Amino acid sequence: MKNLQTALNKYGANLTVDGIAGAKTLNAAQEILKKQFQVKNWVWPTVGLIYIRLDENLTDTFDDVVCRIQQGIIDMVAPCSTTAGDYYLFTGMIAGGTAIACEQQVLFSHRFVSGANWKNLWSGMPYFQQEKGMFIYRDANKDRVLNRTQKQFGLFGINLHRGWSGLRNWNASAGCQVTPDSYWSAIIPIFKIGQVIDFNLIELL
Repeated sequence: MKNLQTALNKYGANLTVDGIAGAKTLNAAQEILKKQFQVKNWVWPTVGLIYIRLDENLTDTFDDVVCRIQQGIIDMVAPCSTTAGDYYLFTGMIAGGTAIACEQQVLFSHRFVSGANWKNLWSGMPYFQQEKGMFIYRDANKDRVLNRTQKQFGLFGINLHRGWSGLRNWNASAGCQVTPDSYWSAIIPIFKIGQVIDFNLIELL
């Protein structure tokens, strides 16, 4: 969480950069993100997830952060990746380059998919499925820096899901927002089957 604390300090927080996501870090994230939402005229969620992109580099690691919201309060933060992994970035399997979600809010965009046999689901764990269109970039030059020149809108399967148990994003994301398994399993118990949440991706660069 050191990267989150460093980013929050750039926006006026006074946090010790110790990597511990305690009450002071959660409160600072709540205050700064709420201000950013107000500036952007976004709706602050009562329950849901806020993804924070902390740099423009495609590092193949979980170097971004996701915040969980309950009753309008950030009660948990976890590492995640908001950019594609190396497998999809470099294989060229996707025409025009792999997808990377743009900074945006899309209301009522993702539905929680789970069930008694959730191990048999598409991702092997409960996840949120994209149901409304959103903006993405296409990164075709493969230089590991976010390319903002090619922008598209649509349903691209930008889901919110597990990132498996390793340290690398690798093939976990072709544009999805992914969180390592141990954190994802701690995040999702508050959500109910069929529950719809907003897509919130904000950049603190």
